[in-house]
Amino acid sequence: MHRILAASGVRMRTTAVTIIALALALVTAGFVVVVLLEESLDAGVTQSARSTGRQVAIRLAAEGTKDLSASDVASTGDTEAVTQVLNSARRVIASDPAITGRPPITDAAPAPGRETVETKPLGINGDDGDYRLVSQAVVGPGGVYTVVAARALDSVTEASARLTLLLLVIGLPLMAISGFAVYRAVGSALRPVEQMRRTVAEISTRDLATRVRLPPGHDEVHRLATTLNEMLSRLASAQSAQRRFVADASHELRSPVSTISTALDVSSRHPDSMGTDELVTVVTTETARLRELVDDLLVLARTDDSTDRPSHREVDLDDIVRAEAARVRAETSLEIEVRAGPAKVLGSEPHLRRAVRNLVDNGRDHARRRLRLASSTDGKHAAIEVSDDGPGVPPEDRERIFERFVRLDASRQRRHGGTGLGLAIVTGIALQHGGSARCPDRSDDPDYPGAHFRLELPALDRPGTEED
Repeated sequence: MHRILAASGVRMRTTAVTIIALALALVTAGFVVVVLLEESLDAGVTQSARSTGRQVAIRLAAEGTKDLSASDVASTGDTEAVTQVLNSARRVIASDPAITGRPPITDAAPAPGRETVETKPLGINGDDGDYRLVSQAVVGPGGVYTVVAARALDSVTEASARLTLLLLVIGLPLMAISGFAVYRAVGSALRPVEQMRRTVAEISTRDLATRVRLPPGHDEVHRLATTLNEMLSRLASAQSAQRRFVADASHELRSPVSTISTALDVSSRHPDSMGTDELVTVVTTETARLRELVDDLLVLARTDDSTDRPSHREVDLDDIVRAEAARVRAETSLEIEVRAGPAKVLGSEPHLRRAVRNLVDNGRDHARRRLRLASSTDGKHAAIEVSDDGPGVPPEDRERIFERFVRLDASRQRRHGGTGLGLAIVTGIALQHGGSARCPDRSDDPDYPGAHFRLELPALDRPGTEED
């Protein structure tokens, strides 16, 4: 049954569940109603038999069996109710004409003032139906008498059967009507969903401008349509960013390839205009630039891939800061200040070294005389900060510089402008480690009025700080 429901549609499953639930409710309610009716009718039959026997018992208590005849205990003439009077010797002294000549119809012998209620078939006129027997003992002139009043329970059985049939006759059409109404109602509720499905199915990857129509109201279907539109907007934004990235990457790759191609073409057409050493220098330089760009693109691809999860272990950021400071001191004549406060994070050491190196190289390329590297722990975050005394970053560009292939004018004019992917790689690695990269305003620092970059990552502990 579960497999059949799972294979059917939402409308069929909802309709089936509704019909089953309604059927269970109707069966339960019908059972309760029938039981209550039977109990009520049963109690009425018992009370009727008790009243009949009590009338005879009152006469016996007052007059005894004097002038007691069959007509005094006779019922209306049918077999629905019969009465029998027994003496203390359990002999029948009066009985209903329907059971005249029969021995006592019960073996019950209640004490005076008490009664016994029982149910048994009497077999009157070949009827095997049950009777409710109420036996009452009474003391009267001449001794103790037992009055047995019996009333047939056929009326209770017939009423229960008729009510059960009536409930069944009413319940089946009710379930059919309810199932049809639920089927139509679910179909009407799902119609906007089907329209959204068709709209989304018609949207191609080349054009993500189409949006699904918002249904009226603010129910779950309306929220679903809103979520779909938001998802389409994100996909369109991602597609636009991907197209820009491909265009920018193609442009960046075309430049060194064109330079190499031009140099080779000139060398082949005019051997005397370009020597071998000059050609080798051009090709080597552009090849190195091409290799650097490809490496950066591969790193970006890995940081964008959510399934790429490098192994994480404890990493000391202060060790990375000291190592980068030593490298820059060996390569440049800049004044390097290091404030390496202990800071531990959980992450990929090669990736974090790459992120810090990109920040340091960016600061080195823009610094005039001095560069500062710092690591620290503040609350739950470990941070690496790189500050320089260069031209700085305009406030309107402090977010844009972390995008791909973005170079500010000052960067383009420098000899080592880079690929324009360094800060984008820093952002990708930061996000991959649950952190962030930003360029806050630090114009209040007179020694380092230039750019200030901060890489924040979740910290493992809260160590102290040191300077050198």
